[in-house]
Amino acid sequence: MTAVLTERQHAVGSLPQVWQRLYAELTWRHGLSVLLASLAMTVSDLAYFYEKIGKPGVSLILTFNALSAIVLFSLTLVGWMFVTQAGTGERRWRLLTVILGSAALTALLTMPIAHAVGLPEAWQSLTDRKKALPPEWLVFISSTLQLSVFSLLFVAVAETFRRRYSTQRAVQLAQREQSSIAREVLESRLTAMQAQVEPQFLFDSLVDIEALYRQDAVRAAGDLDRLITYLRVALPRLREPGSTIDAEIELVHAYLAVVTSLHDGRPVLSVTLPEDCRHARFYPMLLLPLLQRAVRHPSGVLPDSIKIGISRIEQQIVIVMRFAMPDHCDADPELARVRERLDGLFGSAASLDCREIGSVTQITMRIPAADSTNK
Repeated sequence: MTAVLTERQHAVGSLPQVWQRLYAELTWRHGLSVLLASLAMTVSDLAYFYEKIGKPGVSLILTFNALSAIVLFSLTLVGWMFVTQAGTGERRWRLLTVILGSAALTALLTMPIAHAVGLPEAWQSLTDRKKALPPEWLVFISSTLQLSVFSLLFVAVAETFRRRYSTQRAVQLAQREQSSIAREVLESRLTAMQAQVEPQFLFDSLVDIEALYRQDAVRAAGDLDRLITYLRVALPRLREPGSTIDAEIELVHAYLAVVTSLHDGRPVLSVTLPEDCRHARFYPMLLLPLLQRAVRHPSGVLPDSIKIGISRIEQQIVIVMRFAMPDHCDADPELARVRERLDGLFGSAASLDCREIGSVTQITMRIPAADSTNK
C-alpha cells in the first residue's frame, strides 16, 4: 500500500509542486471567469430583489451577495484547478468535494461577516415583520446547499471548456505527429530515390563509353572514371537521413561531369556557393531533377551553360539556376513533383518559380534556412 501511494505521489508530484504549477497556470482569463460568474449570480439576486430596490437593506444584501459570489467562485476555481493538476484518479468524487467544500467554506467565512454588518436585521426589515431568526447550523446548511448549486454550474462550465481544449489539443498533436511522420516518410523516399541511379542514364553512358573505347581508349577510360565517381557520390546517400547544399552540389558536379564528357564539354557548369550556405540543411531529389530536365530536353539540345547561384537572404536559402536555353518553363510532371516535395517538406515556407528571361530560363527555389544539425 505504501509503495502504491509513493508511486502515485511521484507521478502526480508533491503538494508544493502542484501548487507551484497551479499558480503558474493562473491567467487573467481565470480572474475574468470568476468575475463573470459572480456578475451572473448577482444579476440573479437583482431580479429577485427588483421590486424591493430602494428599501433599506437591499444595497447591503446585494453587496454582500456579490462579495460572497467572488469568494465562492475563487475557492471553486482554485479547487477545480488543484483537482486538474493532481491527476484524473477518482476525479468525480474530487470535484464533488470541491463543490461542497467551496460552498461550505464560503458559508463559514461569510456568516460572521453577515452578523457583523447586520445582514439578518436587513432581511427582517425587508419582510416588514419581526420573526425569530433560524439557528446558526440551519443557516449554514441552507447557505451551503444554495451556494453548491452555483459552484456546480461553475465547475460544469469549466469542465466543458477543459474537455473541449483537451480535445482540440489532442487533435492538433495528432495532426503534428501525422505531419512529422509524413515528412519523415517523404525524406526517406527522397533519399532512396536519389540513391537509385537512373537506369537509362547509366545504360546510355555505358554504351557511349563502350563505343568510345574503340576510337579513343584514353578518353573512354576518363569518362568511365567520371561515371564511377558519380556512382560513388550517389549510391551512399541511401544510408544518409538528410543532406546539405554542399553535398547536393557535389552530386551535381559528378553528374554533369559524366554528361559533359559525353557531349563535347556541354553544358559548362558554374556554381556560386558562399561558406554560410555550404552546411545548410537540404534534401535529395530537389536540385538534381532540375538539372536533369535541362540535359534531357525534348528537343535533344543541351544548354551551353548552367549557372547556379546560392545565397542566404534573412531566414531563407535562395537557389537561382539559369539555363542558357529558352522554352524550359513549360509545365511538366517533373516540375510538379519537385513542387510537391517542397510542399511536403516545408509547406508554404518554400517555393519554386520558373521564368523566361530572353533566351535564358531561370528557376528560383526558396527554402527555410537551417543548419544540417537541425531537423
